[in-house]
Amino acid sequence: MITITKDKIFSSDFSLRQTKPGSDTVDEIDVKKIIFSLGENVELGNDVTFERLFDIIIFHKEFFNILFNAEMDGLEIDDFIDDYEQEFDLVIPNQEYNLKIYWDVVVYQIEDKIEFYDYPSFNAFGKLDTTVPGNDYLISIALSSLSQFRKKLISIDNSFEIQANDEYRDKLELLFKADYRPLSLQQLFAAILHEITLYGTPEERDETRKKIQDNGEEVEGWDANDTDEEYYESNIVSEMNKIIDKNYDDTDNLTFWDTLYPSDRPTGKSSKETVDEAVIAMSEQEDIPSLEELLDQAEEVEDYEKAAKIKKLIDKRDKK
Repeated sequence: MITITKDKIFSSDFSLRQTKPGSDTVDEIDVKKIIFSLGENVELGNDVTFERLFDIIIFHKEFFNILFNAEMDGLEIDDFIDDYEQEFDLVIPNQEYNLKIYWDVVVYQIEDKIEFYDYPSFNAFGKLDTTVPGNDYLISIALSSLSQFRKKLISIDNSFEIQANDEYRDKLELLFKADYRPLSLQQLFAAILHEITLYGTPEERDETRKKIQDNGEEVEGWDANDTDEEYYESNIVSEMNKIIDKNYDDTDNLTFWDTLYPSDRPTGKSSKETVDEAVIAMSEQEDIPSLEELLDQAEEVEDYEKAAKIKKLIDKRDKK
């Protein structure tokens, strides 16, 4: 596993979210050697920006120009350096987004068989206008200057879903769903380079954008037909149970990741008090099951381990 933070690169046997602090399985590696780990799975620290990743790309541009020739359709990274390095001072009010690498899936049907094509994709996620109510959505960055999102945070979404095509969507929303699918370092760089070169060189990209604007067409990064509010809504009971299961552990689960990002919501025992408080607060809101109701549900299905965890939460709440 390769872990990239804003100023370091680590190599380890497992994710740093699952590795003890000070583990001898974690090595810090130089940016020069990262190309020897392109086949390794990758995770990004919470402080990583597009600038951090593109600086790595520029460092290895001679090699990447060859390796990712197909993804860039014959273009070169050199064509985008000036566009990346120029100053971008325009502030767009009410616009809020960060960047994301995620798994995209195209579903199609050949005769009686449903096939799919999956690939890592790179886009923004947020809102073009925060004054408009609604959930965050995907925003295409293919027509944007690299300098425009150079300082934006970037993350990896490892979830993977195959949605039913239009013919079956009214009967079946999902064909397959996985909470985690790994992404390799090579796939991460390929997704970025493919997206930024989608409309050719920066000059060709800007010309395309101008034509669209001149034609009065709206540049949208998300197809309204693909947005479904129910897709984003989580099952409250299920989520609360997941939090309880993951957090309530009497063993020391402090991880290497917690030492890197202590101000964020930690992944192990150091987060226990905070998350317990959050679960208790959630259960006291209207239209959300109380801890007593969750306890009854656990006992009804004879999940006594879960019931014991919930009882401890009830005791903690009642001692306030």
